[in-house]
Amino acid sequence: MARLLAAAGLGALVAFALLPLLTSSTYLVAFFLSVFIAAILAQSYDWVGGHMGYLNLGHASFFGIGAYAFGILFRAGLPALVAFLAGIVLAAAFAVAISYPFFRLRGAYFALATFGLVTLLELLASNLSRVTGGSEGLTLPSGYRLYGAYYASLGLLAVVVAATAWLAGSRFGLALVSIREDEEVAGAFGVNAFGVKCLALVASAAVAGLAGGFYCWYLTYIIPGTVFGLDVAVGPVVMAMLGGSGTVVGPLLGAFVVDGIREVLRLKTPYLALTIYGVMLVVVGLFLPGGLAEPRRWRRLAARVQRRATA
Repeated sequence: MARLLAAAGLGALVAFALLPLLTSSTYLVAFFLSVFIAAILAQSYDWVGGHMGYLNLGHASFFGIGAYAFGILFRAGLPALVAFLAGIVLAAAFAVAISYPFFRLRGAYFALATFGLVTLLELLASNLSRVTGGSEGLTLPSGYRLYGAYYASLGLLAVVVAATAWLAGSRFGLALVSIREDEEVAGAFGVNAFGVKCLALVASAAVAGLAGGFYCWYLTYIIPGTVFGLDVAVGPVVMAMLGGSGTVVGPLLGAFVVDGIREVLRLKTPYLALTIYGVMLVVVGLFLPGGLAEPRRWRRLAARVQRRATA
């Protein structure tokens, strides 16, 4: 099964790499770019939310920090590579700064506290207008960066998926799962719970910060609501839950499904586009516990198909 998934993933990577060469539709390229960014956020969120069991509703804060750090420095004339690295470092440093006080909280308290971060940072970005542009927005030097951002995001997504696959079979991944199941027992068996949690949060923050830099580089214009908005905060959680939180392909699958439905709604009925998150949460809770990629669901389906084939 693992080899089949690896082959399918490699085939999808090649297909997406060839897509801009095979189509003249910039709309299609831009759509898949947005899906890649969403999938990166969902996959990196799930390292903490799914594998470790801490519902982090503040994952968008790292995305926004990376976007603004890149935008401010790139606008100031620094090379793009330096600005990208700054976004990674600042997002990771912010994760380190909040790790000690926030990991003293559990369950709903942790989720609410992290969600408050997004609101706080959105207010700061709106009020620090001399640095961020405030509600008028931050504008980057003009340039056509669609294909550069597309390939950069595709490459980052491939790395993140590969890292998640490694995590699923590593000792570090086992430590995350043990914390999710019972943190006190994990500590009793020698797991440095705080160190593991801090490292997972910093890794997810660094990835989200780089994704924010790519997003800002592509758009060339951002406002606080663009990178700290409710849809950016809730989207990765819904995508991971729909696809299968704590699995390798679940957040990736959820991102493609949710963004595809959102795009259809945006074109047909724009005012309903954001309602997809609420609808998906209800669907997952009622009909798809464990998500689309939940392993037992696919094993049961395979068993049924095999029984019918041999009948």
